[in-house]
Amino acid sequence: MLPLISLVAVGALTAVAYARTRRRAVRRSGWSPGHLRVEGQTVLASDERVLATEEVVLDNRFGNQALVSEHEFNQSATVVVESDWTGHRDLMVDADLLAVLKAELHGRLARKLGVTAGSQLVRQIRLKLTAAPGKKVVYRVVWQQTAQRGLLRVGVGRRVHEVPYLIHYGLAHAVQSVDMEGEMS
Repeated sequence: MLPLISLVAVGALTAVAYARTRRRAVRRSGWSPGHLRVEGQTVLASDERVLATEEVVLDNRFGNQALVSEHEFNQSATVVVESDWTGHRDLMVDADLLAVLKAELHGRLARKLGVTAGSQLVRQIRLKLTAAPGKKVVYRVVWQQTAQRGLLRVGVGRRVHEVPYLIHYGLAHAVQSVDMEGEMS
């Protein structure tokens, strides 16, 4: 893990590099900063997607005391941002300018959602699972990540373009239990 001072320095260097790239892209494309602007974004849908499912079966159908079992589960996920800039010819003037627009989208989403594109999320949980005497129980750990679809509104001169984006972020889990009463296989 980097010390806090190093993280601040990396953040400052990233901001300087971003500003330099933006100035260079605007200069090369012949645009003035007033011609290009991010006007906002609209969230179209947000839902949970299942990343992984893990099951533990506790069979205590023939036991006379509670069966207790401890388990550790680990999962990781990456924050992914996808955007579709095709079909917007005025926005494809320069590759550097396109990179600046993508950085604007990533920055907006980072500020709004508190996540950074490409960052790795890691979670570890410990669970104590129990099956009562005479019971068979299936425990299911479901790992989920939020998926959000939306539109980024980018103004170029007098025209406004809506660029679709999709972001996968966060990492959560849910624990389900199913009592398999009556199953004697």
